[in-house]
Amino acid sequence: MSRLQADVSVWRLAADTATAVAAALDSAGVQYFAMHLPYTRVAQWGVRRDQFSAAMRAIGQTLGDQGFYYFDGDRSRPPRLVTEDLDPAQLESLGGLTVFQYVRCTTTQRLYGTPDGCRIAVWDHSPERPTLVAPDRTGTVHEIDDHRPLTVATRQRWDSRSEPIIEGTARGASAIEFPVDAVYMWVDDSDPSWRAKRAAVRTRLGLDTSTEEAAGPMASHYFRDRGELRASMRSLEMYAPWIRHIYLVTDDQCPPWLDAQHGRVTVVDHTEIFTSPDVLPTYNSHAIGSQVHRIPGLSDHYLLMNDDVMFNSPVTPYDFFTSTGQLKVFFSRSRRPDISREHQSPLEEARTNSAELIERDFGRRASELFAHVPIPQRRDIATEVAERYAREISATVNSPFRSASDVEANSWLHLYTALFTGRGTRAAIRFGYYATGDPQVRARLDESAQTPKIKVICLNDVPPTGAEDDADTQWLTAWLDRRFPIRTSFETTTMQQQAEPTVPEGVAAGHPVGAGRS
Repeated sequence: MSRLQADVSVWRLAADTATAVAAALDSAGVQYFAMHLPYTRVAQWGVRRDQFSAAMRAIGQTLGDQGFYYFDGDRSRPPRLVTEDLDPAQLESLGGLTVFQYVRCTTTQRLYGTPDGCRIAVWDHSPERPTLVAPDRTGTVHEIDDHRPLTVATRQRWDSRSEPIIEGTARGASAIEFPVDAVYMWVDDSDPSWRAKRAAVRTRLGLDTSTEEAAGPMASHYFRDRGELRASMRSLEMYAPWIRHIYLVTDDQCPPWLDAQHGRVTVVDHTEIFTSPDVLPTYNSHAIGSQVHRIPGLSDHYLLMNDDVMFNSPVTPYDFFTSTGQLKVFFSRSRRPDISREHQSPLEEARTNSAELIERDFGRRASELFAHVPIPQRRDIATEVAERYAREISATVNSPFRSASDVEANSWLHLYTALFTGRGTRAAIRFGYYATGDPQVRARLDESAQTPKIKVICLNDVPPTGAEDDADTQWLTAWLDRRFPIRTSFETTTMQQQAEPTVPEGVAAGHPVGAGRS
């Protein structure tokens, strides 16, 4: 038996299950406490052995009519409805189990189950001293004094609900308890006002404005919007809703589908963050990126997001930061080319300029390119970079378009500074990079099923490598609507009706019940 729901989120499903189980335990007077780290998706409640029977009875009575199941971890036995009693031998021998629902998302047709439930760990009396011991070493607490009742405190869950913890276990050395925000830089070049401003700047600088190609072979692809931002924000709400707040940095623009008054997303105009507004308007992402740490109210730790980067499966703050606040730095397998400057593109020149500054100040050669994933940032490092390289960043900010004198403040200067000052550490994350201008890449994305082990994907809307025209200009928009069809709470009703996504029969078939996800 499965429950049907149109807008299933793996984080919220697990949180709702944990809340339902907690309410059942509260109704029976069963004391429980969190054994999981803050910002963990699946809750693990600890209960004492002598209350385990009462706990399962309460869960059966409270949640039985809602189609909840339990799974004891023995794959030779199928999950059973919580209304089915455990026999005395199981009550004495089980170290824990998972309570869950089968939930079918009617929008994507995915079926969710055991991995999205709530775990219950059974604590036994120690044979050596008057304490309680955990059934295994997976939780944050392994042994506690056997008090009746247990002495507990509360902490705030990622969704602002409170949960009980053993008193004295807060602020653990392995826990992340600081907020994390997300920052997007976005532009839509279909806006006539924006295009007119850009043309005026090019005219003022004596640059050709007769064709899109005059601004560079990548210009039309670099600025256009095919629904990537909306898809990326949908993926964030699905797989990383623990993000405290979302900031959208724009040039006097707002996506027509975004409810800017909702409160979840704040639209930040360039004029609010540039130290010298007289350099605006600018069309240089290097310049814009160097200013984002000045966003009012931005948390000390944040993720810098490109709109073509999407979360593909559940992630936590631990994927991007250490518990002490270090940045996790992700490199690709590529390195910047060691070629003469006359052969370098403006992007390559910005990387070279930045690498030379890093080598000057830290005596280390910086050559590795960064992965196309969310970029973890710290405001203190961004401020330090802005001060140390004030002259170079000023030159970048004063260039309305990418130029040979640019530096790359967010990735190259920021992340290498973090690494060489002990505020960053090398790390790995499973990600997929797809150049969607390639017809073969599009075909693979159409044919392949979702890969849950890949946590982040980048859909780079680059032109075809050959001389052929950009075929099927609507492919990316349609693919994004199929892959990320579940709307966020901050999308406007009018735009939702206009852009109703459709999921063809057989698309996004989903994970089998019990498939592992983080």
